[in-house]
Amino acid sequence: MYKYLLCWRYLRTRYIALASIISVMLGVATMIVVNSVMAGFSDKMRERLHGILADVVVEAHSIDGFYDWKEVMARIKEAAGDEVVAMAPTMETFGLLKFSIGDETITRQVQLIGVRPEDRANTGDFGKFLFGEKPDEKIPASFAVPDALRARTPAGDLLEDLPKDDPFYKEVHNQLKDQSPEFGMIVGYAIATMHRAGTKSDDFLIPQGKKVGIVYPKASKMPEPGYDNYTVVGYFKSGMSEYDSTHVYVPLERFQKMRLLVDPQGRGAVNQIQVKLKKGANLDDVALKIQMALERLRPMHFRVLTWEQKQGPLLSAVTIEQNILNMLLFFIIAVAGFGILAIFSMIVVEKTRDIGVMKALGASTAGVRAIFLGYGLLLGAVGSGVGMAGGLLFVHNINWIEDQLSWILGHKVFDDTIYYFNEIPTLVEPMTVVGVVGGALFIAAMASVWPAQRAAKLHPVRALRFE
Repeated sequence: MYKYLLCWRYLRTRYIALASIISVMLGVATMIVVNSVMAGFSDKMRERLHGILADVVVEAHSIDGFYDWKEVMARIKEAAGDEVVAMAPTMETFGLLKFSIGDETITRQVQLIGVRPEDRANTGDFGKFLFGEKPDEKIPASFAVPDALRARTPAGDLLEDLPKDDPFYKEVHNQLKDQSPEFGMIVGYAIATMHRAGTKSDDFLIPQGKKVGIVYPKASKMPEPGYDNYTVVGYFKSGMSEYDSTHVYVPLERFQKMRLLVDPQGRGAVNQIQVKLKKGANLDDVALKIQMALERLRPMHFRVLTWEQKQGPLLSAVTIEQNILNMLLFFIIAVAGFGILAIFSMIVVEKTRDIGVMKALGASTAGVRAIFLGYGLLLGAVGSGVGMAGGLLFVHNINWIEDQLSWILGHKVFDDTIYYFNEIPTLVEPMTVVGVVGGALFIAAMASVWPAQRAAKLHPVRALRFE
């Protein structure tokens, strides 16, 4: 019983121990907050990356693709069986986007993606990422050009008030076709907008209804550029700048025709097939089955990847950053451990005579050792407990704290225009919290082992004679 009483007494009276408690507390709280925010960002990023890509992606090695994609889809269905929920043929290649601002022509390098919008929406979150100009204005997964957008052009505005029997009606109607092409295009939000410093809204460089052109490689023995015009009908806004600043979606059949990828039988080529599987399916196993089936169809022509394999470098980079950050932050707790070691060493020296008295009165070696081990564990428990509570409380109120800091500093601490998140994403993982608290307790206990062993080995007579 005396061991517990002495531990409690030292905790209440040795105020120097507060330094160790505060160090442990800050280390634990910081690690919980950082891990929760990093896990939240990682979870959001994985969710959006998965939404952009289907569960499994079948790719051709050539950007010109393959014409027998219907047979390929049949082989995929045969290999994966009931695991397949939906598939979407896709033509993806590099290109240039050209649009005008006043008298200036702007050219941007982009990734051109020919899709059937309904099929692409069925294989992922493509439909959820489609927006109009107004905040949170959802648009359907379609390339159809509404009359309301055509009316934005000079010819469309004039045509509204012009009767059909007017002699100029046909001429104005032809101008409308030139000013507003019949094929629609969905442009990455970051391509179409510009954010001015000090403003909350984005300025549209490419408003809905604007005519834009694309330059792309034609499929020929000697690659040559092709050109086509489209009308912007909406924007792709996934929240991932890498994709919002490069992706441009156009109708698949039109893109196949303009790239000269339609064979004499009328089949258009594709170079990707997006495959959505049932929830809970083992993606790696299904991808392997599909790869083997397609190898039998055409050896060394297809590459089958899961969405995680497709985004492997990015996901690995986030994991590595999180691990390195954890290592650096764990040094805070290690510093607290050295503080406990130093404090306990001082206490052993200071209380040498008291230790001798206790041992002379019958305290065992194990009992004296337990006093210091228990004291170290108690310091770690108090620091870890307060740090855990403080860290979880900080995470729970992190967006309110961010608002207050932004008000005090006069600028946004977390700029949602960069990440497209309405608030700071957080995800508290119980096992991470347990690991952090457990690690802090372990360091505190280990730091007290050497002083405890030193105190336990003191001889009663020599300790009593200590000056």
